[in-house]
Amino acid sequence: MEKCAGIRADSCAGDGAGSGFSRPGQGRDEMGTRADAGPARVRRVCGRIARVLAGSMASVFLLMIFSRLPAAAQQASDCLTCHGSSVGLRNSQGKDISVNASTHMKGPHSSLSCVTCHAGAAAQSHTSKSASASCITCHADEAKALSGGVHAALGKPTDSETCIACHGTSNAAKAVAGPQFCGTCHAKETAQYSASVHGSARAHGNADVPTCTNCHGSTHAAVAAADLSSPVNKQHLPDTCGSCHSNSSLAAKYMFAEVRPVEAYRASVHGRAIERGNLHAASCGDCHGSHDILPVNNPHSKIWKQNVATTCGQCHTGVAQTYLQSIHGQAVGKGVLQAATCTDCHSEHRILAPGDPGSPVYMANISQEACSRCHADAALMADFNMPQDRVPTYEDSYHGLAAHEGRQTVANCASCHGVHNIYPSRDPRSTVNRANLSKTCGQCHADAGRRFAIGPVHGMATTTPGGKLLGFVKLFYLVVIPVTLGLMFVHNAIDWRRKARASLAHYRKAPGQARLNRSERIQHALLVVSFIVLVITGFALKFPHAFWAVPFVDMEHGHPVRGWLHRIAGVVLIGASVYHMVYVSLKKSGRNWVKDMIPDLRDAKEAIQTVEYNLGRRDGPPKYRRFNYAEKAEYWALVWGTAVMAVTGVLLWLNDWILAHLPHPASILAISTAIHFYEAILATLAILIWHFYAVIFDPDVYPVKWTFLTGRAPEHEVREGVEDKPADKRPGSGADTAPAAGDD
Repeated sequence: MEKCAGIRADSCAGDGAGSGFSRPGQGRDEMGTRADAGPARVRRVCGRIARVLAGSMASVFLLMIFSRLPAAAQQASDCLTCHGSSVGLRNSQGKDISVNASTHMKGPHSSLSCVTCHAGAAAQSHTSKSASASCITCHADEAKALSGGVHAALGKPTDSETCIACHGTSNAAKAVAGPQFCGTCHAKETAQYSASVHGSARAHGNADVPTCTNCHGSTHAAVAAADLSSPVNKQHLPDTCGSCHSNSSLAAKYMFAEVRPVEAYRASVHGRAIERGNLHAASCGDCHGSHDILPVNNPHSKIWKQNVATTCGQCHTGVAQTYLQSIHGQAVGKGVLQAATCTDCHSEHRILAPGDPGSPVYMANISQEACSRCHADAALMADFNMPQDRVPTYEDSYHGLAAHEGRQTVANCASCHGVHNIYPSRDPRSTVNRANLSKTCGQCHADAGRRFAIGPVHGMATTTPGGKLLGFVKLFYLVVIPVTLGLMFVHNAIDWRRKARASLAHYRKAPGQARLNRSERIQHALLVVSFIVLVITGFALKFPHAFWAVPFVDMEHGHPVRGWLHRIAGVVLIGASVYHMVYVSLKKSGRNWVKDMIPDLRDAKEAIQTVEYNLGRRDGPPKYRRFNYAEKAEYWALVWGTAVMAVTGVLLWLNDWILAHLPHPASILAISTAIHFYEAILATLAILIWHFYAVIFDPDVYPVKWTFLTGRAPEHEVREGVEDKPADKRPGSGADTAPAAGDD
């Protein structure tokens, strides 16, 4: 049994009172033993005995008081008698077993007494072995986690010395979190992290930045990256990075350039390969780095424009070498950052296989989505003094038109110029060099021969004889087409005018039943004009690129003409509606109108009979009243639609007032916009399909039903309860001078 070295054994085995050390001379009989003691000495001895008794009683009294103090304070005082930092106590191996009380009280174990950990020290006689402490007494879970982790290599998880290697002792506590802690062993990785975008942000006080444990997991349970359970294993790395980079709150806070890169990566050819278990596919760390992640604008970053090809070349070695020799690779290498690199054509996180129809480099997409991003940019082409007509001339060619239709066997940009091996046309290696054109074109046109090297590909230069002739041909047709079509239009317009006037004159002279009086025809005219203007100006806002909307949109740059016309037409429509309500309320003919428009069961019967007649199951159509079932349905649909459009239109017009005064203004405006838009679609299509058939495309009335001008129905259209009106017999009359019944 080893004793505390350097002190008397009995000093460690004392009763716990006092210092535990023997002072020199202690133990002598200080009362003396001389034989010649006299009365005076007897009195002195008696006095001393009395003082000793009084001191003993005081000691007992103080012991009773201090026995009520916390045991931890009493025992710590006892332990520090030997283990205080000023004593410098060491065991038989020479290890310092003293305690710095001030350091200990600042540590995590300050609330514990000495014997909580050193239970053996409670005995009056103990050794360094019997009083030793074990961390697993309290931290068994951490020890268990450590036993399965990569840090088990530091020592036995059950040995406290393993814990001390990282956490230190009460005399010299170590950092237990962050790169500073891990840097004890992982100095290289810590230095890389400190210089990275994460480390720099952390140094500036950003608390959202991930540290070692955010990526690797708990220190005790951390496993090697190759372990499939590791958060930084390739299979789990997207989830680990996504905890920050797919966090919408952090994306909004720090304005990430891409809000959901992890979701895009999972849909990529790389992400799908990783999910299938192919750990050779690229994951986040392969492209961005691990501890040394730098901002994209840092020239040392793996994803800096000039480094992207090298980064991709870690896997795609041959492709990268070919690209670096191409015109694009050479330009990027010389600092021309507008030139294309891997991610410009293939995209960044959502890289799809070339055979995927969603890929920008899919054969049907490459010309429109990949190459045109640069080569259709007029400003970019002008900066580099390059032709600006390459994409338009391709799109106008047979190849371009066929590709636009989705044909996959037609030549695209890459078919002729190559993919990664694109060189200037003057370079002998170029597939579009004059010497190589027959071979290039011969991939599709087996009998091409060398004649393909004669003519231009994208277009013909205007300085050549052929180019001049081509220009003349274009000019000829640019003149002939509008002149020819214009003469045709004028001829037919004159013919239509004569025939329309004759038809209208005949219509007016022919007998027919009165259907609409003058007031009703005026209401119809207001409705027609306002509705057409509302449709055109309204849908011009929703579809500004449509050919019929372009004039209105162009005018919007100077004056809001479209908006003015739309609101004026809306006011006219609402005015016409008010006019109609007054008319049906105050005029007898108006009240008769409403009465005749009320649907009943006979309308349903007539609808069934009409369908049966049209299918050949009935000999003749039913006898209709003044307004049949189709006209009643259209009228009440018009009433409903006008009310809905008027209310929602006014709400959208008063958007500023709504935002200032009504609760939930955003919801009100959004719902009003949706109703206004969808109701407009329904109304427009209903007019085109239902109303236009009845008044234009119905063979019985084609080319037009003139009732909206004359007020009379066609001769063949006979209704019950409607009086026939004779035609106006006055010679030279071209107008409807005999008013219909009830004309106001």
